[in-house]
Amino acid sequence: MKKFLGIFILCIASISALAAASLTATVTEIAGKVECKLPGKEWRSAKTGDVLPAGSLIATGFKSTAILKTESAVLTVKPVTRLSLEELVKSEGTTKTQMFLMAGRVKAEVTPKEGEKAEFKVKSPTATASVRGTGFEFDGHNLLVDHGAVQFESGTGAGIPQMVASGEFSTLNQTGTVTAPTAVAADTSDNRLQAVYAHIASDTEASKNRQDIAKPIREEYGPGSTTISVGWDD
Repeated sequence: MKKFLGIFILCIASISALAAASLTATVTEIAGKVECKLPGKEWRSAKTGDVLPAGSLIATGFKSTAILKTESAVLTVKPVTRLSLEELVKSEGTTKTQMFLMAGRVKAEVTPKEGEKAEFKVKSPTATASVRGTGFEFDGHNLLVDHGAVQFESGTGAGIPQMVASGEFSTLNQTGTVTAPTAVAADTSDNRLQAVYAHIASDTEASKNRQDIAKPIREEYGPGSTTISVGWDD
């Protein structure tokens, strides 16, 4: 009986291991100075074609970018950014990707394969962007949605959640609440978040509400976090 029980446990463990397969991210494009660090290895210059498993780090220099491709998403790592790939697995038809944004900003396009699901998270010290089937740019406090719809809320529970739709911008103000979404014009600058922030801050109609607009992420904020959940446009 014990022998059969042992065999049964081994079979279950094998099935579980197969069901949760490890995935990787591939560097598909590099511009400027980009470095990577694989688990247990030293930092080195990254190159196109590099395969990064979970636990890897990637960092970009000034005027430098990298594009990473996973099974369910394409991630653009913007200049002066450091990113950790925390989780890359596939389990029961769902790809699970989790990254930690130590500094800088990223742009994500999440497009799961037909018939499959994707759980894609980008965490920062103050916020989490949970993405599925959408495109957005995020720096930890400021959110710009390209397509899809994002529910943006403060982790402290202050204020009310805001649904940010395609072509809209929202941010955390200095009291820790989420501002009402603002429609923004298309912008092709390299740092779209900063361009949108500057535009809103200089808008005459918004001048009376400037104190409610979040400062750039480089400045200090109080304790708490932000939660983002994502849906789709009809």
